[in-house]
Amino acid sequence: PCWSPSEHFHREPLCISSTMLQLTQPGAVSSAVGGSVSLSCRTSRDVYYGGRNHYLYWYQQRDGGTPKLIIYLAINRQSGIPARFTGSGSKSDFTLTISGVQAEDAAVYYCQSFCSKLHTQTKKSDWCLLGDVAPTLTVLPPSSEELQQGKATLMCLANKGFPSDWSLAWKVDGSSSSSSSWEESRSPGVLEKDGHYSWSSTLRLPADQWRKVGSVTCEATQGSQTPLSETLRRDQCSQS
Repeated sequence: PCWSPSEHFHREPLCISSTMLQLTQPGAVSSAVGGSVSLSCRTSRDVYYGGRNHYLYWYQQRDGGTPKLIIYLAINRQSGIPARFTGSGSKSDFTLTISGVQAEDAAVYYCQSFCSKLHTQTKKSDWCLLGDVAPTLTVLPPSSEELQQGKATLMCLANKGFPSDWSLAWKVDGSSSSSSSWEESRSPGVLEKDGHYSWSSTLRLPADQWRKVGSVTCEATQGSQTPLSETLRRDQCSQS
């Protein structure tokens, strides 16, 4: 990405960068607080158009964190995104405008273009995803060595999903995990080279409680998509 320090942003960069298809992009963009900036995204061919929508998405990434969807289908603000962010454009020329820039808007901005359904095999730099992609879930049981120490850690691996806001949650014997002695944690999403994301979530509980459990389920949810789940039965494990 390109960087442009600005005194008005306390030396936090405001920048645009893209790696999808072959794009023409400007250099770094900076603005005073309260100003207006426009970030452009131009693709080497028209983005996929279907259902009266252009499949062009804008993401915001702050301080190296997980990119957050802010504009979808070229012009629609994601829920919770301030009205100062607007998207526009068509075919191969799109713009993200921030009106009344705030200090917290200092970030790296990415545009993502879905290519035509005819182009399923693309260069490594292309992100050719068609709509939401459900991740593949795998639930790993605790190790026998850990159980001997009186602890049990289960891990849920979610691989190759899109977009970045899939959420992972645990259920124990069909109910949400809620015991005060259980601990859940989730790793940030990792953006892969093919444009998909991968995540993991862990569930930690005492070994004696694990031995009373019948099954654990990892559930992945995203917006209005149908939830996806993977269940591990304790009696399937070699060490219980």
